[in-house]
Amino acid sequence: MFRTSWHNLKSDLAVTQPGWLRGLPAAHRKALALTLISVLGWSVWNGTRSYSHPWGDLSRGKFTDHFSHMNAARLFPRVGHNIWRVPIGEMFGTLTADQFDRLPDDVKLGASGTGGIFAVPGWPADKPLAISWSNKTRMYPPGDMLLVAPIAALYHYTRLSLTGACRMLLGWFIVLAHVALFYFFLMFFEGKSRGIDWLACFFAYSQIMYWTLEGFYDAAAIAPLILCARYLGQRRGLAAGVAYCVGAILHFRVFFQAPWAIFAAGLMVRERFWRHLSLRHVVAILVAATFASISLYVFWLDWRSLGKVAINNPLRFTGGAHNKALIWNIEVLSAVCGAAFLFSRAWFDLVSLAWLGLIIFGLREFYVWHLLVSMSWIAAPVRRPTARAVRIAFLLSSMTIMFNDTFVPNWVWMLHKPW
Repeated sequence: MFRTSWHNLKSDLAVTQPGWLRGLPAAHRKALALTLISVLGWSVWNGTRSYSHPWGDLSRGKFTDHFSHMNAARLFPRVGHNIWRVPIGEMFGTLTADQFDRLPDDVKLGASGTGGIFAVPGWPADKPLAISWSNKTRMYPPGDMLLVAPIAALYHYTRLSLTGACRMLLGWFIVLAHVALFYFFLMFFEGKSRGIDWLACFFAYSQIMYWTLEGFYDAAAIAPLILCARYLGQRRGLAAGVAYCVGAILHFRVFFQAPWAIFAAGLMVRERFWRHLSLRHVVAILVAATFASISLYVFWLDWRSLGKVAINNPLRFTGGAHNKALIWNIEVLSAVCGAAFLFSRAWFDLVSLAWLGLIIFGLREFYVWHLLVSMSWIAAPVRRPTARAVRIAFLLSSMTIMFNDTFVPNWVWMLHKPW
């Protein structure tokens, strides 16, 4: 009787599902359901919780990237491409004591120790420019400002407070993060649900949600990269190239996976795409070329500032026994992972590892969250589960060795954070 009732219930649910949903493969439906449950839960939590700090980040006043992006979007129409050429602190002066005293309490907090509050002529007196890393040019492509432009307009032209804007920004970043998480869930349900697939989802979910709730939008660039990798696996070079270029206009750290763009271009040439061009293909090529050109142009504008950034990458310090040991550990880790990819004939992974290794040894400024966008590598298709295990091992071990960022604090963070 129970089985009959359960069968009837499933049949009724199938009938009530929209046609487009019934047409999706089972793995897509499961991944979508899990994504919707997660995004709803986090959105309700973010919308109803009491902020212990106006910025709303988990660290209660340490990270300010979310509203710095918003304020950069407010500033861009006034300064144009100078936002990538001249540091904010050199373009505008700070507030007078009288102006500062009249500010709302949440704005008085500024923008962490790396930024400040600046007076922009013509702006609302109670909403000056509060932005982090004001000693540098903006190190992001224009996609970051486009993502937050609607909230920036609301903050600038309405009575929305900075605290309210932070809540909206974090809520929006939660949604963007779940677009990426959908593909991790899809990876799990499409496969054989091995233990390594559980670990991949668990690792990605904890890291993505942790840094998203700290105010980082980086997860928005993960979804295009995963799509790029999936299209590469399907031998669809043009689609992979377009997906990569979408990611490139959102975040420069998409360049950490630059070989994927080369693979996409190689597939296009190998398929002789010019023989089968249609209007749809031409539009896709123009979109990809436009996004790539904008991203590379802005990166070129920022190049000078990048060369002046203070070095904090532990792999760039060669003195001292600790640093030498750290460098040696990363070199051994890279060699072991490379050998595993070579043994598995995972050429895509071998090239990705080699490039990422060059990147992390060459960066002047390097923080643990800089590897967040590279989580996309974990969800890329694999022929053998060993490759996915090695990807996780490399990323997890790199974070732990270089930043003492053990995995445990980032998956029990909800348990030891006071609210």
